[in-house]
Amino acid sequence: MKEKCKALLRYPLLVLFFAFLLFYSIADSTVNDRKESELENRTLAQKPTMTIRNLLATEENQKFSYLYEQYINDQFLGRDIWISLKSRAESLLLKVENNGVVYGKDGTMYQKFFTLQEAATSGLQIDANIDALSAFADRHPGLATVMIVPSADTILTDLLPAGAPFVEEEPWLEKISDALGENARFLDLTDTLRSHSDEYLFYRTDHHWTTLGAYYSYLDYAEAVGKTPVSLDGLTAAGSDDFFGTLYSKSKLFNAQADQLTYYPALDGQMTIQQLVDPASRQQIEEAYAAGTLSEEEYAKLADRTVNLYETDKLAVRDKYAMFLYGNNGFSRITGSGEGKVLIIKDSYANCFIPFLLGDYAQIDVVDLRYLRDTTVDSLIEREGYDDLLILYNFQSFSSDTNLVLLGSGAKN
Repeated sequence: MKEKCKALLRYPLLVLFFAFLLFYSIADSTVNDRKESELENRTLAQKPTMTIRNLLATEENQKFSYLYEQYINDQFLGRDIWISLKSRAESLLLKVENNGVVYGKDGTMYQKFFTLQEAATSGLQIDANIDALSAFADRHPGLATVMIVPSADTILTDLLPAGAPFVEEEPWLEKISDALGENARFLDLTDTLRSHSDEYLFYRTDHHWTTLGAYYSYLDYAEAVGKTPVSLDGLTAAGSDDFFGTLYSKSKLFNAQADQLTYYPALDGQMTIQQLVDPASRQQIEEAYAAGTLSEEEYAKLADRTVNLYETDKLAVRDKYAMFLYGNNGFSRITGSGEGKVLIIKDSYANCFIPFLLGDYAQIDVVDLRYLRDTTVDSLIEREGYDDLLILYNFQSFSSDTNLVLLGSGAKN
């Protein structure tokens, strides 16, 4: 035995390696599983339970082996430390892309957007979405304003890495404008944003535009629909100087520069998130609850919820952008101090834009097609009699969102 130990000591690195594996395995098994990763801003996989269903599953992402592998990948000891070490190593190798994020100059990051998404059936998803938007405008001529926000890589061209083959968005913006014709007003924001490209229009570590970028575009919208825009003069800004967004969460760049997230408390107001939009559905639920066939817990999930436009508690967590409009909800209603009604069909780019409309409209209804249930946009328009419609998307999400085709058919999700 003594001779064997002496023989092993001739290979100290091998001994240290196996000792590390043993220590790491024991330590890893004693660590409680985490629910979320603040560094990555996402929910982590939990230990799966072995069932007949996942043992016999044919879909790869439903198999027990796949679920357990995801669990192991998400829950190993010191995960955040290893991620940071990986980021530093890639930086030393002068890597300019990681996990779908492209690194630009001055600490900027960009979503890798080199190709357009294919549709589930055939062709490009953006073509299907343009057709749906055109059909929607045909059904509601003269009512809609369409704002497709160009991405940061289209505006901040001087900060892009050399040779990065980003999708050219301008020809597609022209195609959208041509498809709408005279049935809808199309606002091309490219020139407006480029004229302020030396200002803080897009976050460095997040895929959204900043509140300032949204404000300059709001000025274009207010002029187009004949509203007197709110002025930033005299408004006091608030926010956070420690915002790390979605692009950072994907790339985990070790030397990323924190962003400044800004909002204007004077533009705050109340918003009602409605789970049930259709009056008939609401009545059925109320009757079921009154009759006792719907439990208190079930009823609470369907009840309306009133919140502030700015959920400032979110400034204390990683996903600070979720402070605007309480994140993304299927249907919300905001009471303003202006005149008339507007319906906004949007992605999350609109979340920091909408508070600027408080003084322009008396009623601001907000729809996110990804989460809208119980009704259709057409039925909302027919019932509410809106004065204006605003469709506001970032180009990248417009080009890939499969829910936009619902506008063409007027169908429910």
